[in-house]
Amino acid sequence: MLAPAELYPVVHAWLQAGRLIPQALALGSVANLVTALLVGQRLRYGSLARTHLSPAGVTARQRYRRVRRVLTRPWLSSAWLTPRLVPVVLALVPDPVPHLAMDTVRCGAWEVLTIGVVWHGRVLLVGWAVLPYPMPKGQFSPTVRRLLRRVAAAWPADRARPHLVADRGFPSLALFRLLVQLEWGWTIRLRCRLTVGVAGQARALREVVAASTPGAWTCQPSTYGTGRQAVAGYLVIGRGEALPILPAHQANPGSLRHRARQWLLRQREVRDKRPGHASAAALASDRWMVLFTSHPRWLAASRSYTQRWSAEGSYRDAQSGYDRQHGWELEPTLTREPNPAVVDAVVGLWALGALLQTVLGAQVGQARDPLVQQARARWTTTGRLSVWMRGRFALADPDRALHTWLLATLQHSAEHLRQALGRPAPRPQLLAAAA
Repeated sequence: MLAPAELYPVVHAWLQAGRLIPQALALGSVANLVTALLVGQRLRYGSLARTHLSPAGVTARQRYRRVRRVLTRPWLSSAWLTPRLVPVVLALVPDPVPHLAMDTVRCGAWEVLTIGVVWHGRVLLVGWAVLPYPMPKGQFSPTVRRLLRRVAAAWPADRARPHLVADRGFPSLALFRLLVQLEWGWTIRLRCRLTVGVAGQARALREVVAASTPGAWTCQPSTYGTGRQAVAGYLVIGRGEALPILPAHQANPGSLRHRARQWLLRQREVRDKRPGHASAAALASDRWMVLFTSHPRWLAASRSYTQRWSAEGSYRDAQSGYDRQHGWELEPTLTREPNPAVVDAVVGLWALGALLQTVLGAQVGQARDPLVQQARARWTTTGRLSVWMRGRFALADPDRALHTWLLATLQHSAEHLRQALGRPAPRPQLLAAAA
């Protein structure tokens, strides 16, 4: 495993290349905390304190206080990081039209709203907001719009407008009007209880779905809402099992059995919460995929919507991991935190740590060096690892030769980021101070 003293200089150089933290003292503190996260692979304060790089003789209590002190500063908040993360992430993602995945994750008494750029099956967070749960009435939709405006304000003028994908908890007339104003594309799933405009007439979406043919996908001009303020788009309707969203490795008998068990649990949940006719209608609509999109073709809309599942993988990485052992324990960390500003900072730390680990995992997956290929063969028999897990295994690998390659790769990535953003290299004395 890489020692914190070895990893800290390259993390410091990477954050400095992106100009994420301009103040020198704050940059050193944040780089130390990100290093502690990458070494300890836990967001819990105790784990961060144990791997925190501190002089000899510093007590455990003092390490813990230093960790908490950094989390109470503004440098890890969404208000500070979002304008700086957007150009950094776009410098790494070469997609001509980036997809932004928006979703929420509940952690105890907090609902965390996140938005990030999809890359290699994961989401690189560029913005987030924290709301208490249960959410105050009338706060969710305005918070979503404020977050989108913050991301849009930081979006470079020379990059193509993004395409937003989100689940059925987000649609609102105000949201779609904002997306039109920002000139963003969108593909968002709708609830069947809504009313849409089809052929100039207001129709209940549940009736439109009931008249659709199973196994056949349709795409027709539609409006969200009716009247003058209605937003024009396209309504895509089809059965969910016919949508080509499952990767090949998830279409095996074991995965299908797991999905069948999930469907039984869903039936039980709806039956208990909505007894009677409402439960039957809800279960019937679950099998259908209803999308409101700016794409004029159903296949393009379905392919865009599949990008939303990247957020699920990133949430799993941050919480329990794919095997309930290798996650970063985001939920238990935030569940015990009463301060919303600290919750915001912990999510910011997650964003920075996941960004660096994902970049490293992408480099490991693309490397042709025999040393790296041998390391990948040690980690898995199938080769099916996410970029996030590749980065984790690379950081935890005991091979010293691989450590040298990792440090050089991260240093090269920092230089590439500096050049992509058009920023000068730091002065030699600053590099010496970072080391």
